Amino acid sequence: MCKLSIVIPVYNGSPYIEECLRNLEKQTMTDWEAIFVNDGSADNSWEILKKIKENRANIQIVSQKNGGTARARNAGLERVSGKYVTFMDVDDELAPDMYKKLVRLMESSGADMGICGYYFKIEAGAGSSGYLEEKTFPSCVLKNPEQIKEKLVQLWDADMLSNVWNKIYRMDLIRAKNLRYRDGHVYTEDRVFNRLFLENCGSVAVLQDCLYYYIRERAGSTSEKYRDNYFDIRHKEYIEFQTHFKAMGAWDDEAREYVSREFVERIAGCIENLFHAKGSLSEKQKKEKIRSFITHPDVQEALKYARCRSKKMRILAAPLKMRNTELTYLIYKAVYIVRKNDPALFHKLKGKR
Repeated sequence: MCKLSIVIPVYNGSPYIEECLRNLEKQTMTDWEAIFVNDGSADNSWEILKKIKENRANIQIVSQKNGGTARARNAGLERVSGKYVTFMDVDDELAPDMYKKLVRLMESSGADMGICGYYFKIEAGAGSSGYLEEKTFPSCVLKNPEQIKEKLVQLWDADMLSNVWNKIYRMDLIRAKNLRYRDGHVYTEDRVFNRLFLENCGSVAVLQDCLYYYIRERAGSTSEKYRDNYFDIRHKEYIEFQTHFKAMGAWDDEAREYVSREFVERIAGCIENLFHAKGSLSEKQKKEKIRSFITHPDVQEALKYARCRSKKMRILAAPLKMRNTELTYLIYKAVYIVRKNDPALFHKLKGKR
């Protein structure tokens, strides 16, 4: 049994596996195991994993048919031997003392979940200067469910709970409650798992230090692809967030405003995503989808309660409130062009929403 298990899904990750291992081996804490789960990669990821496994007792490798991140993480959870578990994306980066600091935080506080700050990173490349954004929350220990409830909206609003890789979790609680990722939740699997964990845990500790580097986009590429069901995904998330805050006993005006504002921002993303469809959607079809989004009763309800914090978001929300399809189309096409030509600028503006 080790102190910390690190579950790492791998899908076509051959360019990053060895660097990921170097990141782990630079950790100042040595009592860890890494569980790499090859999720049906079509490249030579499995061959590389078998190579790095040689002569390393603290590396486990698993291979399965492609099933997505949630299923890969669940496969890793079945093999965990550590007191604590965390999750890492194979193409991201870590501060050398990340796991030492987080385990020390867990040990000193006795918390069920430990959280640290992180960096949101866009790599520099041709036509882009790159971008690095800090995501932090003041260090604190929330010793019981009542204290968690008091800070819950603030933690979600600070983007501290949207991901799993800036956290470590107490594994005996995961086993006792049989907590797993919900399969099939593209984009939202981290949030679904964290909501489930929070609804079952008794204490949370937060460390303000930024220790994880989430690589959102790499130089010369964009990870955003058109998804035909994007609105359905975000609408379901909106409904489930309301259920979450109610289950936590934290549904009040502050929670309603946060959930509404978050949904409005997600709808902005759904509209911008239409332009990634390129030739697969005609201009008329895009406008029809925009009309269906902005006239949806839940979108209009969210617009009533959301308090957009930036001038940019107020501009983006204005045509939605007016239910003006043509104006929405023109504004969001401009947003798409900015994203396409300069991802760093796009995310810098997005970060100020």
